[in-house]
Amino acid sequence: MKKLLRLSSLALVAAVAISCGEDGLDGMNGVDGANGKDGKDGQDYTPPTTETMFENKSNLYPLVKMHSDFSGVEAYSLLSSSDKLSNGFQLLGAQDGAGLLNDPNSDGYLYLSNAEDDYAVSRIYFDKNMNPIKGDWLLNGEVADRARQCSATMWEAAIHGGDKDLFLSASESISYDVKGIDPYIETPTPTADFGLDALGEFSWENAVPLPKDAFSGKTVIIGGDDDSSGSEGQVTMYLSENGDADLENGKIYVLRLKQISDGAGGVQAVTPGNIYNESNLDFQKTYDVEFVEIVDGKDMTKDEMETACIAVQASAFMRVEDVDYQKGSDANGRNVFFAVTGRGPGKGTYNDWGTVYNLKLNENNPLEGTLTQIVSGNTDSNNADGNVASLQSPDNICVTENYVYYQEDPNAFSRGHAAYIYQSDLEGNNSKVVLELIVEQNLAENGTTGLSGEFGALTDVSDKVGEPDTFMLNLQPHYWKSADFVKGAAFQHNQGGQIVLLKGLPR
Repeated sequence: MKKLLRLSSLALVAAVAISCGEDGLDGMNGVDGANGKDGKDGQDYTPPTTETMFENKSNLYPLVKMHSDFSGVEAYSLLSSSDKLSNGFQLLGAQDGAGLLNDPNSDGYLYLSNAEDDYAVSRIYFDKNMNPIKGDWLLNGEVADRARQCSATMWEAAIHGGDKDLFLSASESISYDVKGIDPYIETPTPTADFGLDALGEFSWENAVPLPKDAFSGKTVIIGGDDDSSGSEGQVTMYLSENGDADLENGKIYVLRLKQISDGAGGVQAVTPGNIYNESNLDFQKTYDVEFVEIVDGKDMTKDEMETACIAVQASAFMRVEDVDYQKGSDANGRNVFFAVTGRGPGKGTYNDWGTVYNLKLNENNPLEGTLTQIVSGNTDSNNADGNVASLQSPDNICVTENYVYYQEDPNAFSRGHAAYIYQSDLEGNNSKVVLELIVEQNLAENGTTGLSGEFGALTDVSDKVGEPDTFMLNLQPHYWKSADFVKGAAFQHNQGGQIVLLKGLPR
């Protein structure tokens, strides 16, 4: 694994000793220059500026390994927590939701990224060749409504409507809002209240606006409720009839099944007044669904929302995670996908290993549609009708015009392998492992890692950067810990992260 680290005259970061220093603060210096003659003060290393996009920019090689079906895909490390940028910026926390924009003040880019475990959102400036230049923090852990910042979606006016871009960052715990952050703010206000109260309080994993002409004249945002208590996890909808960019005057809805399995491979109508869950659905069967209103939902607390969801018999899913929609056309934008992470074996629930669903919204009415379970890890448990026996806890999801990429988070339960990213077709068939997270013992405290780590956002940036089949990927190697990553009350956790560029991943 040590070959993963670039050891040259610039090299600098004592990545192999980053967690080994007894006092933490000096751990970067290694032991007696073990990391090369320039290893001392390696943390002051600045990533090189190169004239090509597809080259490692970080001093730490990408912590991913491609699998055989995708051996032609190349991975490059853009930025790691072992780097420091020109203005002293250091990538902190577990990198999760993200979005890329063209920088209006240069020919480069702005990349906003959640630091999930530090309750923070960073803004990183890249030049046209994806060299990281500088960074700052648009949200940090000193904010009053601090919360884990999980998945996120960049609302782009050109795609989603309105006249301004907005970073929608989902808050999973503690405070339960979706935060709307101005990606271009000149002077950051990292402790401000960015809550979009009209979307309601859930255990938000993500809030995903549909393209503006998926339902012209309407604002439609689909959300994932990462919950396993009370009403359990919901699929949510914020709907406004007041134009394509109204984030204040809409209504809140939750998904409810209209049909369920008849137990013999067929479909039957639900019994009114009952609450149904994933155990009532057969794998790869399609069922009619509706969205029902939570009246005055924007004024409810999280606990009140749980009670309201039960009152309207909202259908339950075992922790709804990330959401995305098919790209390529306005009609495709009504084709929504979401991951349900499950609870693990032996928990006595209806979803042990996780599932992925396709929600097709009616073209004339977003409150109606059909639902199909297209991927399931439950091959030998629950309904025992799954199709991916290796699947463990699907979390983030990325949907292109032709593929679904679903990503694992095996930290609470696992099948004994590091986190995978899979590719399937839009029906959930032909699933293949794209890559896996490298568990690098040299970065772990005391050299012990287990299989701790997951993926954050996988973002198709092909159109932005002008290179086909190009994606950015956030990594959360939870085993990578250092006291150097703790920066007072604003950044209290000790985890490192990495951002990777993938070349040649099919769209």
